[in-house]
Amino acid sequence: MLNKFEESVRGYLKALSINNTSPECHFNLASAYNDLQQYKSAIKHYQCAIDLDNTNIDAHLCLGGVYETLQQYDKAVASF
Repeated sequence: MLNKFEESVRGYLKALSINNTSPECHFNLASAYNDLQQYKSAIKHYQCAIDLDNTNIDAHLCLGGVYETLQQYDKAVASF
């Protein structure tokens, strides 16, 4: 299963090298990183998705979930 997530990461990174302003692409990349337990990268790209589209509720919730996983509860609450 890791292979699929790693393949997804490569694809989304390639897409972002062409268009770095896609909140959906940042969100999907963050989700792949989250599945790979690469939380620092997941946080970075969830935050990019939010910066590009602050109304993306899923990005806020997923970012909060990563912070919860990392036991950073203040940041999780702020994201939720």
